[in-house]
Amino acid sequence: MNDNSMSKDFGFMIVHERIGRVGSQRVTLFNGLSDIFTPYGLLPGNGQFIQKIPLGVTVLQIQHINDATVSSASNPLYTLLVARETETDQSHLNDDGLTETERREAKERKEKERMQKQVEADLGGFDVEQEWVEEIEREDCFVIEKRYGGAPPISNRIYEIWLVDASNWQIVDTYQMEEFEHGVTMKFMSLSDISEEPQTLDVVPESSMFLVVGTGIIDNDGEDVASRGRILLFQVKASSSDQNSETSAEISFFYDKEISIGPVTTLNNLICENQSRLVVGAGAEVTIEQWGNGKLLQVGFFHAQMHVQDIVLFKTFFLLSDAYDSFHFLVWRESDKSLTLLAKDYEPSCVYAAGIISRGGAVSFVSQDDRQNLSFFSYAPSDVAARGGNKLICRADCHVGQQTVGFMSYFCKSSLVINSATIQSTLVALKQQEPFFGKLEDDQRFGLHFGSTDGGFGCIISTNEDIFWRLLALQSVMSNALESDCSLSQRAWRLYRRTPRRGGCKSNDRRKGVIDGDLVIKFVDLPIKEQEEIASAIGSTVDLILDNLLDVSVSSMIV
Repeated sequence: MNDNSMSKDFGFMIVHERIGRVGSQRVTLFNGLSDIFTPYGLLPGNGQFIQKIPLGVTVLQIQHINDATVSSASNPLYTLLVARETETDQSHLNDDGLTETERREAKERKEKERMQKQVEADLGGFDVEQEWVEEIEREDCFVIEKRYGGAPPISNRIYEIWLVDASNWQIVDTYQMEEFEHGVTMKFMSLSDISEEPQTLDVVPESSMFLVVGTGIIDNDGEDVASRGRILLFQVKASSSDQNSETSAEISFFYDKEISIGPVTTLNNLICENQSRLVVGAGAEVTIEQWGNGKLLQVGFFHAQMHVQDIVLFKTFFLLSDAYDSFHFLVWRESDKSLTLLAKDYEPSCVYAAGIISRGGAVSFVSQDDRQNLSFFSYAPSDVAARGGNKLICRADCHVGQQTVGFMSYFCKSSLVINSATIQSTLVALKQQEPFFGKLEDDQRFGLHFGSTDGGFGCIISTNEDIFWRLLALQSVMSNALESDCSLSQRAWRLYRRTPRRGGCKSNDRRKGVIDGDLVIKFVDLPIKEQEEIASAIGSTVDLILDNLLDVSVSSMIV
């Protein structure tokens, strides 16, 4: 290796042995660390450098521009939905242009008019109080005292869309929303250009990449007027700079659509039969919008009888979540372009975050409520407890102790290839040795990772039945064998926390279906003698338990 550690003209090599019957010793050459040891690079073994980027605004959402024409590995582009705090000057209210005598006369005149209306109302036999309230003007609700400094400035929020280059975190372009318009959600997606004329199934419609933003509009009248929303479509285009002849990008406004049923709270992308459509959640309605002829056309809808907070898509299945009414499970039928309710959770629950985990063909729905509980549901029409298939069955629950507001899905990696320097060749060799590699249920798993409001990070994965029962027995023994902090019970900490609000009558039966990873992973740090005693107590071996813990640890890696 070159002595100059800051130079790019150096490299290193690793001699490693392929475990098992596949291959032998190999040498892997790495051409330098310039792309790894950077403020934005990754380290082997899932290490990562994290750099704090002060922006001076509140970042609500961030989306990567997954378009090779404008975003590259050397200059990745991101769009940020931000809120900027401003102050509105109200010094013009300090002086209304009237003298003290004129101001007193105007006040007396308004009082006489109000008394006259009240007398007429008493003689007519109706109440004029409501009509009088509607006539109150804002400037009559307060009196400005100049001796205390006059009218103070009012804090406002301005919502903007930023286009940022992640190579140096410089702002490339911005777009400011209208007054009283609040940015709620944002997603970068591809929409198919589908004309109104019927097309054959063999023809694949052209697609265009759009940055879709959902907003809510509340004017200066506040809650006196029902809020509405808007869908904004932007295109991120490449633009060349004349000064340094470098290629940059810009945000171009393309289309907007008014939503009168409420603010747009969630957006998603539905792909069915090679056609990509926009899914919009606004108020109590879920609508399917189709892009064609330069406009969005509604082709399907569903009235959820609740406020749609989030929509999670899995193929053509929809999972709707609400802050009070838990889950609704829908399916999209392309034949008649309809959304059909399959099942829902009848127990009222406050869902803060919703996600989907899968293992092979089995799918489960995960939710976290306001009491920091995790609940796992499944759709099983043949089960007796499903009420003929109309109810989502709660299979497991536990207490996390951390609050989150969103889940992200990821593919669970295999422990056989995680430490390989040449993953592609290792996969080929494993498939030659094991014909069923990649086809088993353990090789087709999707988990969830989440960040908590107190700065924590966690993962939720599914395991097969053998690993589950072995680790469940290990958890039961370790909760009694190990000393807990402050003599607190590990089992009591993971019990489901009931709420005194709606849903407080929920069954108190605990469903033991979740393994506490923080507890069982402590088995690795125990002395060998204690490991052997605990393994013997559950009828297993130390090597088998360590292999199961390795599989769980590798499955929780997301980098």
